[in-house]
Amino acid sequence: MKSQCTILEQSNTQEKFCVDKPDTHVFFLINYSGTLHVEIASEAASVYIFGLYFGKGEEQLKIKTIQDHKIGNSVSDLFIRGVFYDSSKFLFEGLINIAKNAQRSNAYQKNQNLLLSKDAFVDSRPFLEIQANDVRCTHGSTTGRVDKELLEYLASRGISKQHGEQLIINGFINDIFERIKVVAPDLHTSQLRKKVVQYHDVFDE
Repeated sequence: MKSQCTILEQSNTQEKFCVDKPDTHVFFLINYSGTLHVEIASEAASVYIFGLYFGKGEEQLKIKTIQDHKIGNSVSDLFIRGVFYDSSKFLFEGLINIAKNAQRSNAYQKNQNLLLSKDAFVDSRPFLEIQANDVRCTHGSTTGRVDKELLEYLASRGISKQHGEQLIINGFINDIFERIKVVAPDLHTSQLRKKVVQYHDVFDE
């Protein structure tokens, strides 16, 4: 069955979707600010939420996600990465909610961020609300800076610090697209990659 894809960009809205068929549905967020509530209401439904965020200047980005399992034997997977410069701020709040009758749900959530400035700020808060007892749910969040040892290694190969940072960031971004290829191999990511270039011009398609 063909995978469905919904793209959400810069905005300040509340979006709610109900996935009520046994489909694979991909949500791709690019600097989307607001609330995304995805209700999973079908067995064998698979929901994947991918996000890329780029903050510059004094930009503030805030996202709240809700992976709401109403029916069991379903999957939801969230993977958001962000790159933040200058005095930009990123606030992430992610909730996985498993209803009492949603047994054998599988839900996952990960947020990873790179800070390119000492003044950039990230506040990442994943939450779980689980009312069923036969489920698999995991979540995690990490925020850090570009690996200095890796930059030194690249410098020893004649690569400048600026170019080295770009290579590391591109690899960081590309992991999202590699994951999309795994979960929804029928989706063409070229359109998504072009969206990323609009927000982060050093990204190499």
